[in-house]
Amino acid sequence: MSEAMQAEERLKLAQWHLSRSDQLRLGLISRASTLLSANALVMTGIAFISSSTTARTAVVIGASALIALVVSAYSVIQLTGVLTGSRTLSTLSRPPDSPAPIAFSYGDTINEYRSLSEFEEKFLAQSAEEAANSAILELWSCINLHQLRTIKLQRATRCLLTSAIILVVITAEKMLFGLF
Repeated sequence: MSEAMQAEERLKLAQWHLSRSDQLRLGLISRASTLLSANALVMTGIAFISSSTTARTAVVIGASALIALVVSAYSVIQLTGVLTGSRTLSTLSRPPDSPAPIAFSYGDTINEYRSLSEFEEKFLAQSAEEAANSAILELWSCINLHQLRTIKLQRATRCLLTSAIILVVITAEKMLFGLF
């Protein structure tokens, strides 16, 4: 098998993984969107329950509601990071001494090539080996970014569950004290 065939096979494999990475990213975004909706429901419930307090329970209910809102807000912040990417994206980008992964990383491509003619010249001149290396570099960035998004999603889920539990506790307190 020639070297060109090996590079072409690596390129195909990397492209397959990049397509799979896109599907994984869309799955995370879908879950994050669902959790954002759930957070909105929990926040609405907290606002409703805490707005109808009496003077004798206002401090306890208010403090519990504030904690639940803060936890839920933190969940929303984490979910926003899943939806929009990460501030650490720049640390996941290509090493300074590596060439721009032409057409695989749109941000790097735009930063590297300022005109269509320059982009076209470099794109058409790249070898299968260079294209495979660019795809592999982009895949590495996608893998790292997926890991960061997954961690944010896990944090957001734990926070949502915590705020939902606090909402149930606040509701139970109000029911026990006959405040409804």
